[in-house]
Amino acid sequence: MKQKKTMLIMVIVLAVLLALYGGLKAWNSHSEKQKKAKEDKEKVSLVDVKSLKSFAYESGGSKMSFTKDDGEWVYDEDDGVRLNQSTIRSTAKEITGLTAVRKLSDPDEKADYGLDSSDYTVTYTAKDGTKGTIEIGDAAGDNYYAMIQDSDAVYTISSTLVSDLVFDLSSLTENDTLPSISSGNLKKVEVTQNGETTTYKKKKQRSELAGGWGTISLTQCADYNVKDLAKYGLDEANRITVTTTYKDSTSGDKKTCTVYVGNVNGDNRYVQLKDSNMVYEVGSSIVENMMSVDK
Repeated sequence: MKQKKTMLIMVIVLAVLLALYGGLKAWNSHSEKQKKAKEDKEKVSLVDVKSLKSFAYESGGSKMSFTKDDGEWVYDEDDGVRLNQSTIRSTAKEITGLTAVRKLSDPDEKADYGLDSSDYTVTYTAKDGTKGTIEIGDAAGDNYYAMIQDSDAVYTISSTLVSDLVFDLSSLTENDTLPSISSGNLKKVEVTQNGETTTYKKKKQRSELAGGWGTISLTQCADYNVKDLAKYGLDEANRITVTTTYKDSTSGDKKTCTVYVGNVNGDNRYVQLKDSNMVYEVGSSIVENMMSVDK
């Protein structure tokens, strides 16, 4: 009898705990919904356009501007620069979809928010001809203060747009890539200098040269749209032409890759991939290992 009573008490306690848990869960869910509803209500759309024709941003005297031409984004300062289209599209999307986290109900002077002399100024022209300007000031916690041209209203916006306002061109370009080459798929290397060609195809030679071809990386760009090849020693009269024949790891076909080697610059040498308009700096030891072997 005592055991049954104990069991009954335990069942009642468990039922109470489950009811409390359910109530707490429902309350938390309701609170989250209320919080989200409040945040959504406070959000204000600051840019009401669907697609951009051009946009620019500036800060501290530096400026970057881009224009869409035949579906592709172009760097206005030099349309020969190969931009990373997904990166530029992402920034354009942030501009067209810009919303305020909240609107300040009774703002103070612009200077109190860094908006008298903005840290960033973003201008845009939409596909339909609509133009606009966004002024971005001081940080406000994880957000930033912002204003729209011809309006006295002050808002806070998320940091996402500011993070996209990059002034380092190397972060906005799409570099060349080299094929994956190792001692396993390298077939031969031909080096042409001053009209003479040396061919390396012995196993030991290929093994040595694979060390250079396997480690070269085209990441440090010296010129994004080269006009003067002679400046880098990459003109036809002075450059070294290095052509490797390799077996493609995917198709199994034999292919070639040609790299031009130019002048020494400190610990590096200038190199250019055939048919590319970009010049890179690569460590001299790596370049040397790509085109010569121990005798």
